[in-house]
Amino acid sequence: MPSMDILKEDLQLSDSEDSDDDVIYVKTTGPPTYTTNSYGYLVEETPTYQTTNCYKTYKDQLRVQANKHMAASEGLCNICENRDITEFATDWCPECEQSLCESCKSYHSASKLSKTHETIPFESFDKLPAAVKEIKNNCSDHEARFEYYCSQHEVPCCVECMKTTHAECRLLTPMHKVVQHFKTSGALSDFEQTLSDFLNNLNSLIKGRFDNISLLAHEKEICLKEIADTKQNVIAHLDQLEIKLKTEVEILHGEHLQAIEETIQEFELLKTNVAKMQDEAKVIKQYASDFQLFLAYRELERAVKNLETDVHLMIKKNSANQISISFSPAVEMAIKTFVPSLGNVNVITKESDIKLVNHREKQAQLLSIGTPCIDKMKLKPVLENIQLPSGKDYKLNIMNSCFLSHGRLAFADKLNKRLIVFKDNGEHERDVQLSFMPSSIAYITNNEIAVGKCSSNQINLINMSSSSVDRSFEVEGRSFESFSYRKGQFLIRVIGFGFCLTDNEGNILSKIPYKEINILFAVLLNEKIYFSQFSKDRIVCCDLKGNEVYEFKDKKLKAPLGVACSDTNILFITGFQSKNIYALSSSGNKFKELYCNSNLLRARAISYDSSKEQLLVSTEDGKVFLFDVIY
Repeated sequence: MPSMDILKEDLQLSDSEDSDDDVIYVKTTGPPTYTTNSYGYLVEETPTYQTTNCYKTYKDQLRVQANKHMAASEGLCNICENRDITEFATDWCPECEQSLCESCKSYHSASKLSKTHETIPFESFDKLPAAVKEIKNNCSDHEARFEYYCSQHEVPCCVECMKTTHAECRLLTPMHKVVQHFKTSGALSDFEQTLSDFLNNLNSLIKGRFDNISLLAHEKEICLKEIADTKQNVIAHLDQLEIKLKTEVEILHGEHLQAIEETIQEFELLKTNVAKMQDEAKVIKQYASDFQLFLAYRELERAVKNLETDVHLMIKKNSANQISISFSPAVEMAIKTFVPSLGNVNVITKESDIKLVNHREKQAQLLSIGTPCIDKMKLKPVLENIQLPSGKDYKLNIMNSCFLSHGRLAFADKLNKRLIVFKDNGEHERDVQLSFMPSSIAYITNNEIAVGKCSSNQINLINMSSSSVDRSFEVEGRSFESFSYRKGQFLIRVIGFGFCLTDNEGNILSKIPYKEINILFAVLLNEKIYFSQFSKDRIVCCDLKGNEVYEFKDKKLKAPLGVACSDTNILFITGFQSKNIYALSSSGNKFKELYCNSNLLRARAISYDSSKEQLLVSTEDGKVFLFDVIY
């Protein structure tokens, strides 16, 4: 049967008297013919339209089919299009940046190079904003794939860019690491919360304006009634003054009403824009590739910041001020003689009591808090001298500890190859058995912690739900003594070398040489490394080149071991032999002994939870202390 190739210019409606009004005639092609090209391959000849083969088709059905073809004219399969074949796309591959038909999709899924690519329905891709569709995986300057992200300039770059425009940049991260978990990251959640807060703020402002309209209408009636009541107490020749005052009320009401309605229109426009961004954000999150999502998020965030600035400027220009009117009658006794007016209509403006919600400002305020006064700091015991459950031969060797989600606590028991998990009330929850002896541990996410393997260079990421190792990585060098984790980076103490910084996947960000020995615990805070050197009874601060900035010693602090830090530039230190806990400012000039107890002998591990402002300390033989830090 000939194929029906519908073209716009080929649609011919028949209006002849002997034809059915409900039919339409369409040009069709005959059976396809093939010829051999110069390479010996069979190719289909260009079809010749045959007007003699016509099919009678109902108008409505054909119009629907024609409309679908014309609407999808921009949704053709790219691969077929390159082969001069017209097929409509059903899917889109963000990695290949190509649209695919059903046939090409099956080949794409089976190909060794593309079988791991995740495609999305073309109709979903079509929902993405035009700007997101324009985001490409390759560098437009060098035609090479983006491999890294420059945090300094906030742009992706290819290998060639790294040699030229980004040759001096240090903050380069592999692109797949940056976008890998971005869809579920806190940054995206923060942005979505920002959009939600923005819409709620606009709704509050708009409601406030409508409330002001109601208030104006109510107070208008009060004013008019007071004017009318006053009129009853004066003589007839004051009728004109009454009219004058009523007119003044109407004019003032009209002026301010108009101003408020104009403000409402401005807020409504902003609300529409933000709602559109919110819808786009949802679509981008759902359908865009991780790479597109990351860059689109940056662009949307800048747009939201601009809109937020517009709102704050409008508020500063008194666009959200509360406006009311009232009437003040003059002394009635004076009315009998001569007065120019019955009273005054007053416009009262007061600052809006609407409080705009902005979670980012709250976070910024928390981050901007300076170092608290160490002299006023105190520790309030929550759990004191709690004994961890013993293991083999009633022995324990607690190497490290950390906070988990929901206030739970975790302890690394080297001797018994396990993690001991406690509830926030001090009850034993469970043990997580390991196939190796653990050393350092650190909280990564709600369901994942990092555990170091003793006498090795391996760090394991353990899923706390399944109690299994999700993934692991090895650090360069013979072995490491300990590590700490903060703000997405591991600080690892490497034996015989110094320190190294890595990301979550173990990719080395920088190496810091330092030849001193007897260093067990170290933390990274504000581009400085702070560590304890128990053999010299000192705490050392050094820069990221390994140069010592200062050392701290105190006669009451013996064999300092555990080191933790807060976001407010406070270091917490355990005295292994002195049985105490110290607080030290990051500058090294302020310190205080916070706690001393004979049961703290061999105090080793210490952790700080900034969200709950709690300090966790444990000894090598399994005694646990939990404190609220009072500032």
